[in-house]
Amino acid sequence: MQRLVSTAVLAAIAVALGTFGQPRASAAPAPSTYANVEKAIRDLNAAWSRPEVPKDPNAPGWGVFFDAMLGQLKAYTEAQTPEDRVGPLNQLYQMSAALAPVPWQPAQTIREELRAWLRPRVQLAWAERRINERLQGLPPTNDPAVQANRQAWSTFVAGDLAQALTKYHGATTVGQRQEGLKAIHQALTALSQRNAAQPWQPSADLQNAISGLFNQPNLDITADLSIVQPLFDAPLVTTGPIFRKGYWSQVTAGPKTGFGLLPSDQGIVFYNKQMLQSTTPITDFQNQVASDQKGQRAAKMYQFTATSLDSAEQTVYATISTSGLSLTPQASHNVNAQICSTPQPGGGLTRAIAGLVGYGQNRITNEVYQNALAQFQQRIPQEAQEEAMERIAGETAQRNAQIQRFLIGNDLLAIQEFLVSGLSLRSRPDAVYVGGLFQSRTGDTQRGADAPQPTRFAAPDAGLTADVHVGSVMTSAVDALFRRPDVQAVENLMIVTHDVPPGTPPAQAATITRNVDFPTYLKAVDEARKANNPKVQALRIRRPSQPPEFAADARGFLVAIVKDVEIDVPAPDANSQAGSAVGANAKVLRIKLPQTEIALSYKVEPLSAVSYHVTGKIEDLTVPPTAQVVAIRESEADAQPLNRFSGALVITALLGRIRTQPIDASLDNVRIPGLAIRSISPVDPSGWVRVNLVRTIDQPAFAPAPQPVAATPAQPAGSIPVQVQVPAQAAVVTYQQ
Repeated sequence: MQRLVSTAVLAAIAVALGTFGQPRASAAPAPSTYANVEKAIRDLNAAWSRPEVPKDPNAPGWGVFFDAMLGQLKAYTEAQTPEDRVGPLNQLYQMSAALAPVPWQPAQTIREELRAWLRPRVQLAWAERRINERLQGLPPTNDPAVQANRQAWSTFVAGDLAQALTKYHGATTVGQRQEGLKAIHQALTALSQRNAAQPWQPSADLQNAISGLFNQPNLDITADLSIVQPLFDAPLVTTGPIFRKGYWSQVTAGPKTGFGLLPSDQGIVFYNKQMLQSTTPITDFQNQVASDQKGQRAAKMYQFTATSLDSAEQTVYATISTSGLSLTPQASHNVNAQICSTPQPGGGLTRAIAGLVGYGQNRITNEVYQNALAQFQQRIPQEAQEEAMERIAGETAQRNAQIQRFLIGNDLLAIQEFLVSGLSLRSRPDAVYVGGLFQSRTGDTQRGADAPQPTRFAAPDAGLTADVHVGSVMTSAVDALFRRPDVQAVENLMIVTHDVPPGTPPAQAATITRNVDFPTYLKAVDEARKANNPKVQALRIRRPSQPPEFAADARGFLVAIVKDVEIDVPAPDANSQAGSAVGANAKVLRIKLPQTEIALSYKVEPLSAVSYHVTGKIEDLTVPPTAQVVAIRESEADAQPLNRFSGALVITALLGRIRTQPIDASLDNVRIPGLAIRSISPVDPSGWVRVNLVRTIDQPAFAPAPQPVAATPAQPAGSIPVQVQVPAQAAVVTYQQ
């Protein structure tokens, strides 16, 4: 305790605690469910209050209108039954309709926030009403089972669900809000199980309405062209020889002629274009000429050679959807040929007779050229497309076999123990959009966002913008990590700090040991005492029985709720002033905190163009009155609880020390190849955070894709082989995305 609380402040703490014997702290205030509407109105009032802004003669009237709006919003949150909530909803809907024709941007901003708040709640009110109407409209029955089922539905809507909604909306602290949210999700789980066992459309509508309000998508990512073009803009053609069906072709890659994103709500769609030229000697052209009845005479007089020429533009359209990758080739061809002829030995008389009737060498060669070219121009594009489709089908199947390890169907993306459900992939000419509900695969706290994104997040920033509902995403992520076997295998951690120079890496500043029994910890405490250095500490922290939960409070602080915390700390020497104040002759004090609520603020600052660090501050640390401290001397079996006053001294000293600990961490280890964090916004009271990343110049955005694989079409007799490039890069980068 000498290290946790100084003698100078001990008396002040005692006076502050008085006779209550427990530390007091205000819990983190819960934001209102209509915090976005409140903020829009506050912003307008703040703009009106600036001295340089001319007085608006309509301001008083608008003030009365907005006060009435806030009053109806408050009335909704205070309502105890579904019927009580209908009246405020109707009034708010009429206010929204009244704002619709107003050509004033602040009014429209407030209206959009109000509509975002109204929409899911109106849907929920209608779903509740439809169930009640269906129950009331059912014919009378004497069947006890049917009566019990009807009563169960009535009790669920008016009882379980209504109570959970009242608890959620009426919460004044973050802890109460989380309890209300937990009750709502329990009701949603029960409803989902009932619908799975016995489908009923009104029940399904109610489930969708609850999910649409309290389980909204919590992840919204936008990547503009600066991010996706290096990923998707890939060459389609490689220069080199290719062999197909007995023909060798020399293909020369031309310049890239296009790349772009296409508008689509069914996936991410983009295209690549590239020019190419192919030259193919037709080695059996003489035989092909001789196989024709008319060509036999010409083949006896002349030896023909042919080389096909094709100048083409290859286009490949790629679609990345929730079911995988699809590729569609399309090409334009400019086909030509070179036909040469030389006289055959011994055919001079025949050539002379043919020349007399007008069929000299030039005419015969030209007719062979015309006939061959017509076939080339007809068959080459068709067979080139067929060959491209065949090769692309094989490439697509290979890539989808990799992709579908993650895209597992039903709009689900699975990565290890995490899921993104309701996955949405869209594209526009300037950006791609990815959204969904991030959650744990196996955790118990499956929660989405319970508030829409604020209006200020409507327009994405340049680069890659990730809007995250931090409470639900962190709760789900930590829940999944907490369930890992290696985490469950940890019973406790012993942390022994060392006296090291400033700037020492954290790994050298403390020694962390897993699963230390009490005798071993007691030895570490004795060694720390012998050091007689306040920087040398020995602590032991037990793993909580359940993972922490996260949320945002009304002040825009990130709040962590940690349950079942136990911390062992060295006890003060009984002969010291601190030991006398505690009044326990012990070696270890065990602090038991049934629930700890930590409100944290943070700030991300750049150190350089690609280096950032985050500084944080613990704004509030709240523990319940049931917190307890026990004194242990030689054995845990001899633990004795301290009285309330002494326990309060210990807990207050510990919390005070934690509050003063600086939080300063580098983000340099949080690396995404080719990307750098530019900014992380503070937590909005709605729970949303914006993370913005930009491309770095010194490295590619993603790992380079393999070289493209050349392919040729099947060749008809007398045709030229044309190279069609399989867009392997498009497939690879799709998998990476």
